[in-house]
Amino acid sequence: MCNEGLSNEHYKRILNITPELLCISDMHGHFWYVNSAFEEALGYTAEELRGATLYSILHPDDKQAATNSIKSLLINKQDRLSIERRYLCKEGIYKWIAWEITIDWTEELVYSSGRNITDKKKTEEAERKAKERLEEAQEFARLGYWEFNTITGENYWSDELIRICGGLTRNEFAPNFDAFMQMVHPDDKNLIINTMKEPLKDKEFELELRLIKPNDEIAWIHERVKYDQDPSGKVIRWYGVAQDISQRKLNEIKLKESEAKFKELVENLGEVIWIRQGGKLVYISPAYEQVWGRTCQSLYENPQSFIDSIHPEDKERILQGFVNDHATNQDLVEDQYRIRRPDGTERWIWLRKFRILDNHGKIIRHVGICYDVTKIKEYEEEVLKNKMEKEMARLERLSLVGEMAAGIGHEVRNPMTTVRGFLQLLSSKKDCFKYNEFFTLMIDELDRANSIITEFLSLAKDRVVELEVQSLKEIVQDIFPLIQADGLVSEKNIMVELEEVSKIPLDKKEIRQLILNLVQNGSQAMLPGGTIKIRTFMDKEEIVLAVSDEGPGIPPQVLEKIGTPFFTTKENGTGLGLAVCYSIVARHNAKIDIDTGSMGTTFFVRFKNLT
Repeated sequence: MCNEGLSNEHYKRILNITPELLCISDMHGHFWYVNSAFEEALGYTAEELRGATLYSILHPDDKQAATNSIKSLLINKQDRLSIERRYLCKEGIYKWIAWEITIDWTEELVYSSGRNITDKKKTEEAERKAKERLEEAQEFARLGYWEFNTITGENYWSDELIRICGGLTRNEFAPNFDAFMQMVHPDDKNLIINTMKEPLKDKEFELELRLIKPNDEIAWIHERVKYDQDPSGKVIRWYGVAQDISQRKLNEIKLKESEAKFKELVENLGEVIWIRQGGKLVYISPAYEQVWGRTCQSLYENPQSFIDSIHPEDKERILQGFVNDHATNQDLVEDQYRIRRPDGTERWIWLRKFRILDNHGKIIRHVGICYDVTKIKEYEEEVLKNKMEKEMARLERLSLVGEMAAGIGHEVRNPMTTVRGFLQLLSSKKDCFKYNEFFTLMIDELDRANSIITEFLSLAKDRVVELEVQSLKEIVQDIFPLIQADGLVSEKNIMVELEEVSKIPLDKKEIRQLILNLVQNGSQAMLPGGTIKIRTFMDKEEIVLAVSDEGPGIPPQVLEKIGTPFFTTKENGTGLGLAVCYSIVARHNAKIDIDTGSMGTTFFVRFKNLT
């Protein structure tokens, strides 16, 4: 016989050269024998596996399945078993082994023959993940695939296509052409039938159709279809992709409705709305005819007529703004200009225009809104006129008082000086010591009257002003210690925020008096603990001195009389402090603006930059 004479050594050699993993173990899994292929695959030597079990190197996730298999073997007394398990290699990785197991119940031994299927498992896992990703991509895109073999009648629909067509399972829905045609909207059936009767020559086409789902919901489908032909030209296979575009269609319908509503709204507004695209006018609202006195059609036919209607003094500026539309990065641009209507009347227009950008930030159109603000402008001009008239009246009163001061101030002070001297002389005599208290009171009152006359004289129109080019900021810095000391006495906080300003001709003494008067006025309007803030800064071409307090604000009826000589709301006031301020400001060709409210008042003194 061919097998006669084989020794155990021969058998061992055969077992060690076979590529199969061979293993003999007892019923408890202890190793009795492993061949070279086993040692090479898992990295352990037979000596290292002595006393160990297959269970000890089994992957934790496979141990429960192994336990269940052993129980099943013992209960059912099975002789053969096929399993796939993962085992820990010596190098620290797990490998998949497919075992064919035979059990010798008499000797209670387990004979196992295995193959390393790790690469196969990796391939299967990669294919599984690729399939999952494809299904996820189809689900995200709501894109289903289908094909139909006209020879065999076979159909294939992807899971996503079945979901698109109603969300049914394959058990609830037979994916075939007839079932599909039953779902197609009646108005779209002929589209499919005619297309299949006479397919396009390029073997690829697209169409949109509606499906009626089992729940009676309408779904819009976009299909891209291809087909294969046999040598005779007969179509043997149709295939394609179908995408659910219901949301897009719904958005298109809403957009059309929104556009219709927008158009209806725009055409009933009093504002003029225009749209330019690529430098050309594409829309002008009907309100243009009411405001400009020209027809919309005339503007479409001659867009230049819009520029021609702009007032000559404003034309260059507005035209330059339109030329720079693509250069500016501003999202919103506002401007005002005048137009001349065909009947010769003028209108003031307030323009607001903005850009519409695409997804890449490129300008695709400009939209503008024009408001007729003629009445507002007329009102503003009337208010300005009234304000100027009041200012002129105030200046006239101030001028009259100044002239009076120049005329009578010195004549009043001279006799007062004489009276004061005689009072001092009498108070020094022994016979009059008992009247010293009265002499002191009279002298104090004469001094107070003299100080009032001094302030009164500062209102004189012809007062000499000694102008010298200097910095307003430096004058505030020089006088700040004095102001700060007064603040400590009156328990008021003094703060300064001094920015660099242009040097201009100033009378230093008068400006010091101006600052002191404004600070004193603000300080008297506050309770202890309040803060006075003095600032200098540039506002365009103007040099600005700002003095702010935290008082209760100035009532409107008082604000109208601010700066009028001898007008005061203070119990011991003379009404000359702010009048002097206005007089100083006038001699410097400056002006005073007042911002007042419940949180405090700020006096802005604005000097012109004449350097």
